[in-house]
Amino acid sequence: MGVGATGKVDVYLEFRNERSAGLGIPLPAGRIRVSQLDTADGSLEFIGEDRLDHTAKDEKVRIRLGSAFDVVGERKQVDFAVDTRARWLEEEVEIRVRNRKNEAVEVSVVEGLYRTANWKLLTRSQEYTRQDARTVVFPLKIASDAEAVVRYRVRYSW
Repeated sequence: MGVGATGKVDVYLEFRNERSAGLGIPLPAGRIRVSQLDTADGSLEFIGEDRLDHTAKDEKVRIRLGSAFDVVGERKQVDFAVDTRARWLEEEVEIRVRNRKNEAVEVSVVEGLYRTANWKLLTRSQEYTRQDARTVVFPLKIASDAEAVVRYRVRYSW
């Protein structure tokens, strides 16, 4: 799952296009529909669809299934400072993610650090991974009916 600024949390299905996952062949571009087995009556239940790009074997596939109904994200800027003479800008951001499901969930909080290419995280409440030059990802595991908070302070310079 990934959280955006809107409060909606997107749900993704990710897997590798490899033989051990029952695939391992080139996948053509097109619409992909995802269903799961309803254990109550044994029927297939539609859970989402997306567009798939051409995908080579052994590559990662990521399918957006839609928005979660019972996982909610909230992002706000809690502090902001700028010094144009010293050529820096700082902001502190807080992201709250609430899980109202009856089971634990894994959420990736993806933050674009877009103001300038030169940035440094001064403080952070969680470990993160750097996805690319302007994007960091905070992975969260949130228990059932619980809330997780990510807070970080970033300094941009130019």
